[in-house]
Amino acid sequence: MLCQACHSLCAGHLCARCRSGLRPAPERILDGGVRLVAAFEHSGTARQLVHVLKYRGLTHYADLVVEMVGPRVPRLPIVPVPRAWTRQLAYGIDPARELAMRLARYLDVPLCDVLTPPAHSRRRAGGDHSRPAPPFAARTLVPGQFVLVDDVVTTGATIRSAANSLGFHRLALVVAANAADTVSSQSV
Repeated sequence: MLCQACHSLCAGHLCARCRSGLRPAPERILDGGVRLVAAFEHSGTARQLVHVLKYRGLTHYADLVVEMVGPRVPRLPIVPVPRAWTRQLAYGIDPARELAMRLARYLDVPLCDVLTPPAHSRRRAGGDHSRPAPPFAARTLVPGQFVLVDDVVTTGATIRSAANSLGFHRLALVVAANAADTVSSQSV
């Protein structure tokens, strides 16, 4: 089997060298007081693996993320932050939904696909984060508190946009595969 990060031969999905390159992300408090739990810092191997998930549709990384964050997530409904339709069509995957499905299964809680993604939005991943986050619309509301799941949190703008559509005050936690060093937050 080939390592999903460096493409060297290995026994599993990740070679020992790449697995040792994964740096756990500290928990943070986002603007507005919401706790962010991320599996890894958005660098090195983790950055490569989230790229493999987003653009090649290889989902083993989603399982690894849930293994890391699952024990720290409350048993509340899970809401994925959907990818723009044009990107879902182009790449055949919605990475946040892949993470959310696995996390909901792990926690034995409902997965609530309640956010309508924009048809298209300009690329923010690795790009200009001064652009506004895409707008989301809520098809229905989730009763009580909920957990938002996204693949990467950089500035937190996309999370705020999604949470505002559902009632920011009811957002209990944000879960991400990766969190960038530059995310506007405080360490916990």
